[in-house]
Amino acid sequence: MGAVPIGGDLMRIKSLLVAGFAAGVALAASGCDSNSAPGPAPTRTPIPSAQTEPSTQPGRTSEPGGSVPEATAAPDTPGVPDAPSVPTTKTVVAEPKPPADTAPPKCVTAQLRLDKGIGGQVGGTWFLRFINSSSRTCVLQGFPGVSQTNGPTGDPVGEPATRDQGPQAPQPAPVTLAPGAAAQFEFISYPKQINECAALRTNTLRVYPPDNTESLWLPWDNLICPSPQHMLVVRAITPL
Repeated sequence: MGAVPIGGDLMRIKSLLVAGFAAGVALAASGCDSNSAPGPAPTRTPIPSAQTEPSTQPGRTSEPGGSVPEATAAPDTPGVPDAPSVPTTKTVVAEPKPPADTAPPKCVTAQLRLDKGIGGQVGGTWFLRFINSSSRTCVLQGFPGVSQTNGPTGDPVGEPATRDQGPQAPQPAPVTLAPGAAAQFEFISYPKQINECAALRTNTLRVYPPDNTESLWLPWDNLICPSPQHMLVVRAITPL
């Protein structure tokens, strides 16, 4: 069996343990050497107060003493046209229009045809007729102009017919003529007078519708006294 250490051996082991502990302490102390610079301390960014105004504003520059110069207008950019203005739209309220006049127009000569109608022998009374030969409705009112002539365009021979506006005669009133419709007027001659004058012979009865300057005509072989003697009478147009 081996010998069990006692006495001096125990002391030697204890010394070794103490020496090792001391070496460990020295090594730890070397990490805290005064020649080593400490690491930088963390920095904090100051938070600006909500009431602090910014040092500068758009269009302004701070100057010493806290004064702020007036802002200057930015110069116009050359070569850049102004934006076109947008036209404004005005609402126009249309005024109410009066009702259109729906009355038919007056008849013109080109719309009419002259008919001999009914009557006695040459010399006496006839009811002559205007017939609407057009496709449009029109109105006749008043007295025709009547004279005896030689030819459709001849000048009157003797005096034209006189208008009868007496209380027994029909009064002028509008007569509406639809297409194909007719109106009449009374034409009177006094043939007995030709025995008291140097009568003249004619072959045409020339008739102007009311308010017209173009005439219609009928063949009319008859005698008439020269001017200033009156032989002819005409009355206003009436419905047929």
